[in-house]
Amino acid sequence: MATYRAPQARRPHIEKRARRQTLAARVVGFVLLWGLVGLMTLVADRAMPREHLPWKTLAIIDPVGAATKVKAARAGEDPAACRAILVQGGIDYAEVAPTTGQCGLTDTVRLTSGLAPLTPADAPLTCREALAFSIWERQVVQAAAFDELGQAVVGIDHYGSYACRRQYGKTEGPISEHATANAIDVAAFRLADGAVISVARDWADPGPKGRFLHRVRDGGCRIFLTTLGPDYNVEHHDHFHLDMGGWPKCG
Repeated sequence: MATYRAPQARRPHIEKRARRQTLAARVVGFVLLWGLVGLMTLVADRAMPREHLPWKTLAIIDPVGAATKVKAARAGEDPAACRAILVQGGIDYAEVAPTTGQCGLTDTVRLTSGLAPLTPADAPLTCREALAFSIWERQVVQAAAFDELGQAVVGIDHYGSYACRRQYGKTEGPISEHATANAIDVAAFRLADGAVISVARDWADPGPKGRFLHRVRDGGCRIFLTTLGPDYNVEHHDHFHLDMGGWPKCG
């Protein structure tokens, strides 16, 4: 036999109070959450080095940190800010006149002093690429050279920065970052004693030369958006491809 239950009478004043309590709880929770975020930010701002904090200004003199790649990419979006960071880091540059066309150049500079000179010297780079390269040379290349080889790098050989072509020189497919001077292919490092460390010859070396090259590649992965070397594919057996475009990739 079915049981009949009379419908419960609505109590508007109770329902209204419940809605108010729910809303109040949400507001309090929201305030507490953002208060906690603010407190954690304040603590991090005072306790952590600025290279790990994305809201701190990028500086070439800072060690590479958790936020270096993000800050370098962001600074590269502002031509004035990018150039200011180069100047503050003691890097001299010359402006490269913009060009038009499929492989037009914009926001491009040529590094002239303040770091190990490039060979060939004519290497136009977007400002964001020049900024990332300067950080890499100062904080990764030189540190690894002194640690592993006991001396400074006084020159860097490369295969080119600007070339109007598609990736891997193919007739079809994506345009290369080289087509806008947003990449450079580093082939070798010249040391103060005249020795040359070559990616092609020394990558597999089990001693200090090989350790130096692996540290240089690993450090590049923490700065550039894309860092490719001999471990990536055969096309990169003799150089490091370093660029500030596209999706992050390390190999």
